[in-house]
Amino acid sequence: MQAILDHLKNVVRPALRGYVAADRAFMEAQKAGAGVDEAKAAAMLAGRQAAIELHHLSDFVVNNPAPGATFPDLAGARAAVQSHLIFLREPRAPYVDDVVLLRDVADAFKHHKLDRRNATVDGADAIVMTGTGWGKLRYGEGKWGGVEQVIVERKDGSQRALSSVMQNVFDAWLTLLGQPLPPISDY
Repeated sequence: MQAILDHLKNVVRPALRGYVAADRAFMEAQKAGAGVDEAKAAAMLAGRQAAIELHHLSDFVVNNPAPGATFPDLAGARAAVQSHLIFLREPRAPYVDDVVLLRDVADAFKHHKLDRRNATVDGADAIVMTGTGWGKLRYGEGKWGGVEQVIVERKDGSQRALSSVMQNVFDAWLTLLGQPLPPISDY
């Protein structure tokens, strides 16, 4: 188990923290009206890195079995994580398939255009930095007030905040591994 916890500590958490920091810097650049384009690009890059590292935690866990975290294959690991997934820690919230969505986001970032029939996004062009209006995202998801954030648009037209998708999957992993949950966005 220690190898998995070390990977979380040394690879996954820093990538998620990097995304949070880059996103905050982007918000500050917008307020200041300076360096917005650079900060926006940095936030997208950090989101890309965080999504890929969090998604690849499944690969790492499958290849480093430990008591309580032994899976026959990637599908088994992803199913176990999905079974612990709760939307923004609200047990009464409707079901979300964020493990699948994170896989598709990571694949889209890596391959640009997805050709898997069951992919929930078309490709990298479905992951954009944009503001959303009222009612576009689930209640409590993402940033409020229409400010720009990394949004994933699914093939069905629904939108999700990448920050929420990653938070949900990260929390599910920690729960599965028997680790305490830190405050939201405090990776």
